[in-house]
Amino acid sequence: MPYDYEDTLEAWHVQVTYGQAGDEEWDDEEGENRHTPAAGTKVGHLILWRLRDYTGDNRWEAADAESGDLEVIASAVLGRSGHDGYSAAFEKAINHPVGDLLLLDRVSLDKAWRGFGLGPVLAAEAIRRLSGGCCAVAVYPAMGEYPEDHEQVTEAYRRQAKKKIAALWESIGFQPFRRGVWLLDTALRQPEELIRARRADLHALSAAFQRSGPPESGPADSVTTAESGTQAPNHISA
Repeated sequence: MPYDYEDTLEAWHVQVTYGQAGDEEWDDEEGENRHTPAAGTKVGHLILWRLRDYTGDNRWEAADAESGDLEVIASAVLGRSGHDGYSAAFEKAINHPVGDLLLLDRVSLDKAWRGFGLGPVLAAEAIRRLSGGCCAVAVYPAMGEYPEDHEQVTEAYRRQAKKKIAALWESIGFQPFRRGVWLLDTALRQPEELIRARRADLHALSAAFQRSGPPESGPADSVTTAESGTQAPNHISA
């Protein structure tokens, strides 16, 4: 990201780990089951950006300088010049359209951890901790990875994949906005209620894992997130 925009576009890289390294409870679990990953093992990451208001910079230019996906979000939510606050459509969609905007850019899990519904839970927890002072959270659902056989990626395949991704974001409170962008209104109670529901899902998943042991397709136990305020790597995919 250009140095000129560091006050306007703040990067957050959230590391997802299996337990906490050095935690006796997790270390004991590792000793009891040789299939269990070592405590503190990284199993994924999230990338989020805080688009700050009233810094004097053109927020559209800051987003555009970082990636095309961020530019799509900025174009959907900001006024035409990038200096004039939020668009009329955004102000109509959000209860209190004043403050910063949090952008959920990437949720990535190692292959062994996919398919258990962990992505929305992790995203919800990261949003809960990082969205203070933000009037909304925005995401642009898109395919981040493609099958090895690119001939499978037909237009119907893209539509189905995008529909599934959008359903995940809807499960934690996002609603369709425009131009493919989805918004979560931080002033609403529904996202908090959905976070509690996703936590219950995670606890049930963890209990099932502990009863049956690790499935062949990969572990599905509890995971934790560790936040870091360092610059996120230039690895952008929604």
